[in-house]
Amino acid sequence: MGEGNGRIFTLAEANEVVARLSRYTSQVVLKIQQLRERYGLQEDETELPETALQEVEELLGDWSAMVEGLGAQPKGYFTADFQSAEPGMLYCWTFGEDEIGYTHKVWENFTQRRPLIEGPPLEGEHLKWVN
Repeated sequence: MGEGNGRIFTLAEANEVVARLSRYTSQVVLKIQQLRERYGLQEDETELPETALQEVEELLGDWSAMVEGLGAQPKGYFTADFQSAEPGMLYCWTFGEDEIGYTHKVWENFTQRRPLIEGPPLEGEHLKWVN
């Protein structure tokens, strides 16, 4: 998946995008569920007919393109990273979260993300990350 378009986000800007992204992701998840129902697949079934697989791939490709179009970086199924003003730090969001609540370093992945803690602004520092 892509590396975004170099956009830098404030936390507030990232959360504005998350609101749109969450709504769109809900629609894609619903379409995938409807697809499973149309083909009579159970939740634990992983084998999809070729036509269903193509439809899922198209939905996921469209989702990734939407994320990139918003300036974020798609990272796996329904997870996105947003470049923060701190060069080595990304805001991290995954479907089911209402807002950005985690960060991780650019060289880390989803499993290494840490909670974002906002504290009182210090001189030259707007956010505090737990590292």
